[in-house]
Amino acid sequence: MSNDSSVEKQFFNNYITMKYLSFFILSASLALAGCGNSHSHDMHGDEHADEAAENGHEHHDGEIEIHAHQAEELGIKVSEVKPAEFTVPIVAAGEVQYNPSSQGVISAPMSGKVSFDKGISAGASVRRGACIGRISTSGMAGGDQLQAAKIELEAAQKEVDRLAPLREEGIVTAGEYNQAVANLERARNNMSGGAGSVVTAPIDGVISSLATGEGGFVNAGDVIGMIAGDGGMTLRVDVPVRESGNLKNVSAAKVKFPHIDGTVEASAVSGVNSPSPAPGYVSMYFRLPVMDGIVAGSYAEVYLPTSSVKSVIAVPLAAVTDRMGQKMVYVKERGSDHYRRVPVTIGATDGEMVEVTGLEGGELVVTEGVMFVRLAENSGATPPGHTHNH
Repeated sequence: MSNDSSVEKQFFNNYITMKYLSFFILSASLALAGCGNSHSHDMHGDEHADEAAENGHEHHDGEIEIHAHQAEELGIKVSEVKPAEFTVPIVAAGEVQYNPSSQGVISAPMSGKVSFDKGISAGASVRRGACIGRISTSGMAGGDQLQAAKIELEAAQKEVDRLAPLREEGIVTAGEYNQAVANLERARNNMSGGAGSVVTAPIDGVISSLATGEGGFVNAGDVIGMIAGDGGMTLRVDVPVRESGNLKNVSAAKVKFPHIDGTVEASAVSGVNSPSPAPGYVSMYFRLPVMDGIVAGSYAEVYLPTSSVKSVIAVPLAAVTDRMGQKMVYVKERGSDHYRRVPVTIGATDGEMVEVTGLEGGELVVTEGVMFVRLAENSGATPPGHTHNH
């Protein structure tokens, strides 16, 4: 077995959860049954060959056998492919930017060390008023200011409580009592820093940046971070000048981020096309929805629709896999539990579908669960030489 196959088998063993335990059992059963019946196939090869001649049904080496109930458990699905019109897009690079008018500033309510709540980082979604973190003066020069304020407040309150009855009896003067009350009010104001130590989000949105790390020191009023509100993300797309004539009617684009499955729809900002910082390019701008994990500076592949249309066979990108540099898809035989690998050549893609050559219209291509078909092929569930020549 090749190193490639061994790596995939190891990945298979690590990835499969209890949900797919039945696949192991069924695959093992198939392998044992195949080995146990190998002699029978050898002894009765002529009989099976005669049957093949009668039925006109022949299977070949390299076929993968996955029964219908296994395919259902593993989520393996097929779709019939046929020639259809395919819009050839312009593929360009895009960079996420933010609209300053929709940004909120996270500021420090007091001086001290910042401690962020769990899950708070650039790209995290937050709601207005939600706690982002806290500021502490513990361990700093001068001691814990909040603790000192608390002690001062308690002492001031005790002093007012002590003087109140004495004031009524005329033992202390009104001036002494009023001074104690003033000290209590000042202590309460100082203690308000206890509530102020909580850092909150000023608006709904996504944290676009953090200016300090965990444990960093800030002064009161310092900017701790920025939040991009709804509609605050803009995608700048740089397109070669030679393609600018094809962009007049573009109102939307499909955007593919490396770490997000599928594509995101972005709407064009009407009339905003301008020279790009890169010579020989023009910039288009699109509005993006607020998304977790997408921050300023994120890059994406953008598919811009054009009027160029041709009739091709296209399959979902997820249907295409790579084997030692060769692109391929898996095809299911009609009325059978057998699948086979078919090499293909890929062409243009719109981020969801991709043009392929090497397939014929009407074939049943695996569009979901491709990984399991490939792993079944490499796991040896169907023993070598078990060709089912009927």
